[in-house]
Amino acid sequence: MRQSSMLAVFVLLTSFVARAQGVLVMPKRDPSIPPFGVELKRTVVNVELQCKEGNLSISEKGTGFAVAYTDPRLPKGTYVSYLVTNRHVAECWEEPAHRPRDIQSAVIRANTKDGSSRSLALDLRSWHVPADDSVDLAVMPISLPEDLAIELISVDDFATKDYMYSNQIAEGSPILLSGYFYQFPGERRLQSIVRQGILSMIPDEPQKTTTGKPGTVYLADVHIFLGNSGSPVMVSPDSMHVGGFHLLGVVSGYYYEDAEFNLEIATTVKGAANANSGIAMIVPADLLKSLLDAPELKGPREALILQTTRVKN
Repeated sequence: MRQSSMLAVFVLLTSFVARAQGVLVMPKRDPSIPPFGVELKRTVVNVELQCKEGNLSISEKGTGFAVAYTDPRLPKGTYVSYLVTNRHVAECWEEPAHRPRDIQSAVIRANTKDGSSRSLALDLRSWHVPADDSVDLAVMPISLPEDLAIELISVDDFATKDYMYSNQIAEGSPILLSGYFYQFPGERRLQSIVRQGILSMIPDEPQKTTTGKPGTVYLADVHIFLGNSGSPVMVSPDSMHVGGFHLLGVVSGYYYEDAEFNLEIATTVKGAANANSGIAMIVPADLLKSLLDAPELKGPREALILQTTRVKN
């Protein structure tokens, strides 16, 4: 009787260990596929502006990234591409007045496939900003030369509110971002940095944004600093990242503590001599999608798609 009981316990323990091993042992990673952080760095470019403030010439730098607007009518593997950054970066704002400066020139610096980097001049007339002045976004249609080593983020990978609800993305969900690192920009190649944190608040009422107006933002527990404005923020449905990453939104600014320990808002083009609270402000991906679908961008995109369709047929 005792031997049978011991045998039963042994079988039970063996079965438990086998099941536990099945859960704990993760499949071996394909070495040909780079870690997601490496892929995310490849989406980032440096936005560099020369601006005028009175008689002074001022250099400002931020982050940008490219998105691919796909459409089933386009040939497989083709898309319309856009450069994304913040409104306060694109317009070279004078802080804290939220006033655009006169811009003398603007370029993006991007890595190339040959292991170096180069700058590409931007047409300042091509920037589009939302009609809602609380939204700190700017986009422009852009044709990227084939020698640039840039990965694009598809609009199909936006973490819209519907996607977030369906995948239970909420406060506590893990995030990654990549952006310009002013302390080590790179001489030969752009050296963007990757940081991680969590989504910490999805406010259900308007909050004061970096434009000084009440609007819709997310808050994240992740440390950002000078030059991170315009960085793409990716979110995952689970801590093991089995569900992959989707674009949560765009870094806009952060809260800092002043001398009286009050929390104030700062953009990240310029640093502030205050204590960074570690709370970042993010413009939701839904607002980026709305801007891309605005008539002034949708109209030319539709015309291009129809032209491509006629040529294809």
